[in-house]
Amino acid sequence: MRHINPRLGVVATLALVTGCTSGQANSVPGFTSVNLNSNKAQLAVGVATFVNGTKGLNAVVTFRQPNGLSATLANTPTITGPTGFLVPAGSGGVDGGTNHISGSLQVPSGQTAVMSTFGTSGGAFAYGFAPDNSTTSGTANFGVYSGAFYDSAGTITGSNAAGPITFLGGPPAYPSTRTGTFPAGFVGYTQGFTTFATAPVVGSYGLSIAISSSNTAGATIVGTPGALANATGLGAVSMPTFTSDTAGGGTATCTPPAGTTETLVDLTDIKAGAYYTAVVQGAGPVSATFTDNLGPVVSGAPTPTIATGDEYSVSCIAVDYPAFETGPPANTQQLPTLTGAAGQADISFSPNFDSTY
Repeated sequence: MRHINPRLGVVATLALVTGCTSGQANSVPGFTSVNLNSNKAQLAVGVATFVNGTKGLNAVVTFRQPNGLSATLANTPTITGPTGFLVPAGSGGVDGGTNHISGSLQVPSGQTAVMSTFGTSGGAFAYGFAPDNSTTSGTANFGVYSGAFYDSAGTITGSNAAGPITFLGGPPAYPSTRTGTFPAGFVGYTQGFTTFATAPVVGSYGLSIAISSSNTAGATIVGTPGALANATGLGAVSMPTFTSDTAGGGTATCTPPAGTTETLVDLTDIKAGAYYTAVVQGAGPVSATFTDNLGPVVSGAPTPTIATGDEYSVSCIAVDYPAFETGPPANTQQLPTLTGAAGQADISFSPNFDSTY
């Protein structure tokens, strides 16, 4: 039985088993087929401005049922870029040297899957690409992609003592997941973006999502394509500062570039693996205050946001599209707005500020 990933809101598979008992060894279990054509996918692309000033591609995808939850438990996505778009040779397996970014179909145990950018684990879900394809292991996946694909150093979106930064949404902008009511591995919400260290090229970017099944015909969903009108994107974001209030919280400040419509301010307690997010609308210098007791709930009581002696990291992510408003858990539209006024999804990463509380 395939597991369900609650972080992605997955509730529908291609076929759902409805009845099977130990006394039915010679019986064919019943199943209910899901109408895959009721699921809708869409892609937005933009320019990613990395910490070192280089430009790459940002991709934002949604693949949802009519109720806004993720369409499937497992799928195999492909992005096809315009003429001139190129995955770096030697990167991404079969994608290297081509204009496509793809995943690989899952194969039976003992067989070797095709090497690709997303591999067999990577799929398109309610908000973003993630290494969360369901398997027969029975263990839920709550992964996100850290850093940018094709970045051999793993640092162009920032790094800290734990390696490339993992961007996850937490309180106060998102609900706290460290209350004892969520699965232990679910420590934050996806922020929706996936970046690639390959030069952005103006043009249309197609999206197709293959869905396979062992007990009924598979399908390929063609999503609404994304378009890149310019390859300039946003400018650089200043390195954040953080002023501690010495009681567990503090205030982060940074300056996003012109054209920014909102800034995601991510604060991470590296030792505790606790993620916090504030969302500030508009351009210009931004300031975000994190109160003292947003930390994981222990024995029914909240803990400090950042514990004394813990290393922490602050990152500012500037965007020109509704990155926060599009994502779960609040947004349940099947086809939410993915782009800003410029018609694309540009993103810029600040250098991260690391210190000890």
